[in-house]
Amino acid sequence: MDLEWRIINPELRDPAEIVAIDDVIHSRVGQGKSEPTLIFYHWQPSLSIGKPQSLDDLNLAECQKYGIKIVRTPGGGRAVLHLAERDISYSLITQSNGWTIGDIPSIYKNFCGLIAQALKKIDLPIEIKKDNDFYIYGKKISGNAIRLEKNALTQHGIILYKPHSAELMIRLMNPNLYNLKDLEELRSRLISVEEIAPHIKIQDIVKVITETLTGGRYKISQLTEKEMIEVEKAKTKYINPTWEKGTSIRGLCWLSKGEARGSLRGR
Repeated sequence: MDLEWRIINPELRDPAEIVAIDDVIHSRVGQGKSEPTLIFYHWQPSLSIGKPQSLDDLNLAECQKYGIKIVRTPGGGRAVLHLAERDISYSLITQSNGWTIGDIPSIYKNFCGLIAQALKKIDLPIEIKKDNDFYIYGKKISGNAIRLEKNALTQHGIILYKPHSAELMIRLMNPNLYNLKDLEELRSRLISVEEIAPHIKIQDIVKVITETLTGGRYKISQLTEKEMIEVEKAKTKYINPTWEKGTSIRGLCWLSKGEARGSLRGR
């Protein structure tokens, strides 16, 4: 794309701050107040759930026991477990350029195609399935989701860098939602970068995605003072996941249950 991207490199952040950053930058990019941004994140240990998802999907006592924060995003989607430097997340935010919901498959083809192309450059044999999920050797390593509104597009993604415990994921969910058969299926579905190529570092992933997605047209930067003021204000909303009363039974992004919708934070 013939534009210069702002790149914000990963650091460990509070989950409510991450959701607030995405929300604020999405709105500001749509208004032409902020430049197209590709931001990488490490989340403090947390579960993110989509706007429609019920808190009843989760085992709140187990989340508290394991120090897992809960944050509700303004998109759709299913529960995603984030474990600090054990995974790497990204949000690419740009103006929607007239795209509509009907263009989402094409948008995925473009951006997921570029990200997959990037990961192949560091010898990760990515296959794209269902438009927005990345697989290696038949196991899922990444999911992506799109928010398209307010004249802006945000594509979120997560890549499993170190193994994620299927047992922990199931334990954090309502015990009436999953059983031992589901646990075995989840174990067989997941794969991480470290299991395939332990020599690849997080910074290698960030660098190759940045270079490939932007075509080399980027600058390393940070949030501006004005953006941070808006983020701090928005964060007060997202600290409490009850800002919206979700009612939908969704389950995990890696092993869905209930209503069918997108794989991460939804369309």
